[in-house]
Amino acid sequence: MALSHLLLSLLAISTSVFAQSSTTYTDPDNGITFQGYTDTTTDVTIGLVFPEGSDSNDEFIGEIVSPLTNQWVGVCLGGTMLDNLLLVAWPYEDTVVYSPRYATSYSLPALYEGPTITSLESTSVNSTYWKWVFRCENCTTWTGGSINLTSTASPLAWALSNTTVDDPADPDSAFAKHTNDGSFEEDFYAAQSAYYFNWA
Repeated sequence: MALSHLLLSLLAISTSVFAQSSTTYTDPDNGITFQGYTDTTTDVTIGLVFPEGSDSNDEFIGEIVSPLTNQWVGVCLGGTMLDNLLLVAWPYEDTVVYSPRYATSYSLPALYEGPTITSLESTSVNSTYWKWVFRCENCTTWTGGSINLTSTASPLAWALSNTTVDDPADPDSAFAKHTNDGSFEEDFYAAQSAYYFNWA
């Protein structure tokens, strides 16, 4: 009895230690304050910010910052690949190509109709990094799911590959399976800001 209680306690501690949580940061290039996460292994940063009182809003501003070695990066807004809205982006020449995707099986996600996505001015590509900063409207609900904007710890999953997509100029391009992936807990409640529409 005591041993099983000890093991359960250790499991709870391990889970809290290994769970990666989002933090608040301000991007110095655009002044936007995001709630996000940087993966120290891949050096990829993912950040989100929502309008304050987002119960009546369906949009957010997001950013993905990645070394050029990562040929595409995707973020899953529901925490798992299946039946959730996926946003996939990759560098192409001096800009970033992107597409909303959706998968019902473990295969290439198809284009998903509904979201209106606009790249913002601080989107950039340089000799070492690419950054996609975007406004995503009609993006908090999707077929079979939604973002819980009152949650302080909802899982977001990400994936990436160091293999170039088949046709970098085409948002509908096919691409190979990811070579790295992970997840973190996003504090959606803390990600809401009164300054949202100044940034958007």
